[in-house]
Amino acid sequence: MSVVPMKLVTIAGPLGEFDSVVYSCIINQQFHPEPTTKIMKNVKFLYPFDQQNPFVDMLRQAESLADRLGIKLDYRPFESQNDTPDKVLTYLRQVGDRFDALARESEEIKQRIDENERILTHLRHILEVNVPLEEFFNVSYIKFRFGRMPRETYNNFIGHLNERFDLFFFPTSIERDWVWGMYMVPRSDKEKVDALFASLHFERIRISERVHGTREQAIHEIQENSEKAAARLSDVEAELVDLLMRERDNFLRHYSYIRFMNDSFDIRRYAAHTRESFYLLGWVPEPDFEAFTDLLGHQPNLSVVVLSDEPEAVSAYTPPILLKNPRIFRAFEPFIAMYGLPSYHEADPTPMMCITFTLLFGLMFGDAGQGALLMVIGFLLWKCKGMWLGRAVCYMGASAVVFGLFVYGSVFGFEPAGLVGLNFRILASGDNTALGLRLAVYMGVGLLAFSMLANLLNGIRQKNYGKLLFGPSGLAGLILYLSVICATLPILGFADQILPSGLLLAFAALPFALVFLREPLSHLITHRRARKPGSMADFILENLFELIEVLLSYITNTISFLRVGAYAISHASMMSVVFMLAGGHDSPNIAVVAVGNLIVMGIEGLLVGIQVLRLEFYEIFSRFYEGDGKPYHPIIIDYSSRNSQ
Repeated sequence: MSVVPMKLVTIAGPLGEFDSVVYSCIINQQFHPEPTTKIMKNVKFLYPFDQQNPFVDMLRQAESLADRLGIKLDYRPFESQNDTPDKVLTYLRQVGDRFDALARESEEIKQRIDENERILTHLRHILEVNVPLEEFFNVSYIKFRFGRMPRETYNNFIGHLNERFDLFFFPTSIERDWVWGMYMVPRSDKEKVDALFASLHFERIRISERVHGTREQAIHEIQENSEKAAARLSDVEAELVDLLMRERDNFLRHYSYIRFMNDSFDIRRYAAHTRESFYLLGWVPEPDFEAFTDLLGHQPNLSVVVLSDEPEAVSAYTPPILLKNPRIFRAFEPFIAMYGLPSYHEADPTPMMCITFTLLFGLMFGDAGQGALLMVIGFLLWKCKGMWLGRAVCYMGASAVVFGLFVYGSVFGFEPAGLVGLNFRILASGDNTALGLRLAVYMGVGLLAFSMLANLLNGIRQKNYGKLLFGPSGLAGLILYLSVICATLPILGFADQILPSGLLLAFAALPFALVFLREPLSHLITHRRARKPGSMADFILENLFELIEVLLSYITNTISFLRVGAYAISHASMMSVVFMLAGGHDSPNIAVVAVGNLIVMGIEGLLVGIQVLRLEFYEIFSRFYEGDGKPYHPIIIDYSSRNSQ
């Protein structure tokens, strides 16, 4: 059984020792807490802890400061007895203030350097005269304007500007796209002339008040200012780096303390207390129970009570699910989590899915060369990127290699005659194609029958005898399914006559009646009162329509496995097209074959993976698996994650 057994325990002790028990025995241990008041709701004078977590704001500040410092969150050892919230807050404030001051100064210096560059750009385009520049813009009767206009506009209108007597425009620099220059105008005409130049897309540039003296003097002064600013910026950035290097470990130590205290305080929402004692209830995996009780044994004032060795006997709680599979099957556990974890007394389908998924993928994508390449890609995704899907892709690729070598005799689309195995060419003839489709349907019959057997096992484990005996996927349903399939396959052309019609009707009659009456029969054997139908006619119609739906699902679920043969045909057809474009199998264009293989791998591999997953979830799992379990979550602190969103 790959679902780990659980024990439901209650921990009780003096109220004053609650925090120390949480620190030493609950946090980072194999303990999945549950709300205590839910099961002890009838206990008098038992109250929930209602204090507000004082560490939430501190944790938010620490994470914000980590972002500003560029520090990746991680764990560092700390000694909680030497730290207090006040000390940590003081530390965070000091480091934050120092960093903010340096960052602010750095930003101001960068802005000053950028401003200096803009001023220098302007100054280099001003006419070089041995006159202080501020005198140009402070004369009494004339206004000077400095700026630039598009080169095309200048070329088109310079003649017009030269003909006017109320302005004088002289260019100072002519570039490919822009013409820099100054114009002067009597003060009485400035509005009219300014409007004219605005219509010519003249961009007026105001010289900074920091500019003094002649152009050369101003350039020298601004350059000198930039050099000093750059030197100070280098010092500030060095101080920032030094601050980061000096405080990284110390900051992470304080952060780890805050995170530990925050998550420890959160345990209060599961606990309850009286005036003198606290109570904490949760699940412990059976293999870890002895080590857990030994840990609690170091707290002499505690008592530990196992509420029940049968967790389902405690109706207020559903045991959490912890899967324990051999390493070879674990690659497919995330797929099971997508569908839903098994309930406590439900068989874990991970091993079955691992086997059937890889088998079906290989049948639909049988090429040894492409399979080997898939294995390499999956291995790199797994080892280099840490992707769990990479391990599953390795399995899919290995299955494709096996079927490519021993069934289809295909390596990157090449089909050498001497290759080991069956060398089954599904496109070699119409008979081969029909046989491939037939075998796909037969495989579907076998997998669905096996999934119904798994449902029988679940019925035994769950002591659900109605599900075991009378359900559509129970014992009666299995017999009815096989009878329906034996009658249907010859009609659909997938088999010759299997059994005489009369014999099939005899086999199907009793299972048909049992599935039809499954609800009252289930209540009868469990001694529970059945719900009263509106009328006998309502009961018959409701169950008849449900049974028709069941019979149709038997057929459609089985026919769905045609896609196994269809995708095997599709894969072979796509590779045939590749070799047709490459000039044939005898002397193909290797570049075309290589590109074609990559395209087929990308398209066909993705489609086959999706279709196999669909067969697993909709055809196979629907016959035996409910997947309504809740995951096992002990309070294990992940210091690299964020907690204060």
